[in-house]
Amino acid sequence: METLMLIGRCIFGAFFLIAGIRNIARFNERRSGATNYGWLLPAPVMAAGFAVQLIGGLLLILGFWVVPAALALIVFLALATALYHNLFLFQGQQRDPHVYFTLVNITLAGGLLMVIAGAC
Repeated sequence: METLMLIGRCIFGAFFLIAGIRNIARFNERRSGATNYGWLLPAPVMAAGFAVQLIGGLLLILGFWVVPAALALIVFLALATALYHNLFLFQGQQRDPHVYFTLVNITLAGGLLMVIAGAC
């Protein structure tokens, strides 16, 4: 059971580590993307979000501060979903990708809750 928890935690960590690296590498491109509300996030706020992805993922992989890292990633997912994938702001086919990404983020948050449960 412990081996499965370790593998699962590393998979979750790798997902966020890779996403954080990709987002930081494409920072200017990401920064130019408006939220669902039409405004841009300030650069320091966006950088902090990407740092949470990167550092949180790395901490999950290494097994350090697993609970705080998972909680920070859940907060990141909740904020990212509200800002960039608010499916209630769209109709018809425009809603489809936002439904998908909302479900993905909810699933990731659920998995992170299981990581927290396994760490306690």
